[in-house]
Amino acid sequence: MQFILACMAIGTVFGAGLAIATEPNQQPAAEQSKSLRHLARFNEKFKAADKDGDGALSRAEAENANMDRVVTHFDKLDLNGDGKLTAEEVRALLRSRLSS
Repeated sequence: MQFILACMAIGTVFGAGLAIATEPNQQPAAEQSKSLRHLARFNEKFKAADKDGDGALSRAEAENANMDRVVTHFDKLDLNGDGKLTAEEVRALLRSRLSS
């Protein structure tokens, strides 16, 4: 009986470890930290570039802030086609790229 219980306990531990090890979309702590730093830096740049304070960037605001990647991909980032980028539109694209 003790042998059976011991085998069950060992199986549970190894099974749980395997389930944790194979969870999808989990980044190592160092990569998560790096992603958070990039996001914080982007948020700072976004706020500084938003000169009219409307919470969105026009193409001109992005150009004036030397946000070259944003300018290059402006139309792709502008999900609703209103000519302005919200931080959420940019984050949505970043999330889709990070998860794929």
